[in-house]
Parts: sequence; structure tokens; C-alpha cells
Amino acid sequence: MANEPKEHASVKAAEAKAAPAAPAKAKEESADKVLSGAAAVEHFNKYIQLIVAKVTKIETNSQGDKLYIETLDDGSGTPRIIQSGLRPYLKEEEILGKNVIIAANLAPRKMKGVESHGMLLAADYEEDGKEKVELLTAPWAAPGTQVILEGESECEKPAKIDIDRFCKIDYRITEKHAQAAGKNLVAAGQPIVMEKTVNGEIS
Repeated sequence: MANEPKEHASVKAAEAKAAPAAPAKAKEESADKVLSGAAAVEHFNKYIQLIVAKVTKIETNSQGDKLYIETLDDGSGTPRIIQSGLRPYLKEEEILGKNVIIAANLAPRKMKGVESHGMLLAADYEEDGKEKVELLTAPWAAPGTQVILEGESECEKPAKIDIDRFCKIDYRITEKHAQAAGKNLVAAGQPIVMEKTVNGEIS
């Protein structure tokens, strides 16, 4: 299962503190709901919309010490705003101008005064004992290109899904290849391959 997205993690943590602890049985049932095999592939094709988008502007959110506000060209003709909790991991110049992979149909979520429309996908890895983050990118693909599973076709997706539905399948890096539902992710006919992350989770 994918990690909670970094831009959602702080909000989820606050909600968890306010909510009563879930019974152990409920937690086990929740874990069992992560899909695999053909069911995971079907879920991706039906619900998960990943696309390529180019970061055209990046700012810091003065209300959040971990948040960037990214403006992206997603091929629609209308700039898209996404917030990410990447400030502790990446400099602005390491993000600006990149053709990144985004979760495009996550329901909008307001964080620290700014509404975020989606999520940048990134992989976690360690270097010299420190946690590092590497963005999933597709420099060869035009903004708006749909990212699909290898061997599958482009599919219509719902306009909005919640984060729980997004996390129903596993997202990870295996031997430098970005994968979802156990299959390689592909943009414009080429697999998404990492430079530094060999094996790890995508969040």
C-alpha cells in the first residue's frame, strides 16, 4: 500500500489525535482491503488517474514550514495548483521545470489556506543514512499524457476520488521501475524509471 501522501500526512495525523483509537480487529480489516493481482489492476484502470504535468512555478506556503505551492501545466489549458510537503527534501530548483507524475483526480483539499488539486508522486530512499525523496518524472512526455499500467489501455476515470480509494492498491519502486498494482507505470510508451531509487515506496 502506498504511504500517506506527504501533503496529507500532517492533516491525517491531526485527525487521528482527535479520533478514538480503532479496535485492533478494525485495523486488520482495513489492511485486508488493500487489493492485489487482477483486482488491483481493475481498480487502477477504473479509478486511478495519473498524468504528466510540468511544474511552471513554485512558491513556499508561509503558513506551513514543509509546504510548497506548485503551479503546473497539466495539458488542460488551466493552471493546476498542488501543495506538497517536499520542502524538507527538495530545493525549489529540483522541482521547477520538471515533467512530474501527479495523481490528478484526488478530491481537492485545503491545507494552510490553499486548496490543493492532486498530488505529486515521489519515492522514498536512503542515502548516507538520511531519508531522501525522488520525484517520479517523464521528461519525454507532454503535459496531460496519461500514465497507464504496462500492457493496459487508457481508460476513462471519475472526476474525483478520495485518498482512501487511491490507497487501495500498492505503489512502489522495484529495481528502479515505478509500479502500481504490481505492474510498471508507462507514459507515452516508455516506463517510468528512477535515477536513484532502486527499491522503495511511492508516496
